[in-house]
Amino acid sequence: MTLNTATSAPTIMPPSLILFGRDERHRPHASRFAVGDKADAERAAGLMGMHVFEISDDTHHSLAAGLPQGRLFGSGKAFVPFVKAEVFDRLVAAAGLPDVAPPVSASGKAASTPPSSGGGASGAAGAGGPGGRFKAPADWPGIERGCLVLACAGPQEGWFEAIIMYTKADDAFELQWRDWPDDPLITRHRSELGLLPPCAVQGVKQGA
Repeated sequence: MTLNTATSAPTIMPPSLILFGRDERHRPHASRFAVGDKADAERAAGLMGMHVFEISDDTHHSLAAGLPQGRLFGSGKAFVPFVKAEVFDRLVAAAGLPDVAPPVSASGKAASTPPSSGGGASGAAGAGGPGGRFKAPADWPGIERGCLVLACAGPQEGWFEAIIMYTKADDAFELQWRDWPDDPLITRHRSELGLLPPCAVQGVKQGA
């Protein structure tokens, strides 16, 4: 009897990328991308204050495989969800970084120029609630300037925190992305905004 001594070739994992970093509240984020997305991932990392780590070592593939799949948006940014602290610590160690500094917060940006008076825009937003804290509207009629709400970045791009900067005619608002203060202001109708739980807003100061 002839024995088949041939063994199957080991599975070779393709190279991959990890986009990772901390937000302005020092919370860890990370997601994986195909190596072919390197240019776009690096652009997103630059816009979001994050880093790109290219995985080619087999010992690190399990680290990438355990991360959520990221998505690149037309805005140039990316979907990079939260990860557990221990996972982030292993990632930072594998990348050879002492840690990842959070991106520049909203406090580092000069005040935006108020929109023109056309369209019924009001004055600039105040500094939020007492002590510079954001306001937490209890319902949609309670949304006003200085409130922290959720706004959709675009089709299939998810919802992100935004600050009501100005009020406009026809129940619309001008908003600034909380995490991307250098982006242009966006306009959303009251009905297009989402509310955050009060506990998610309490104690959060502008530029914290």
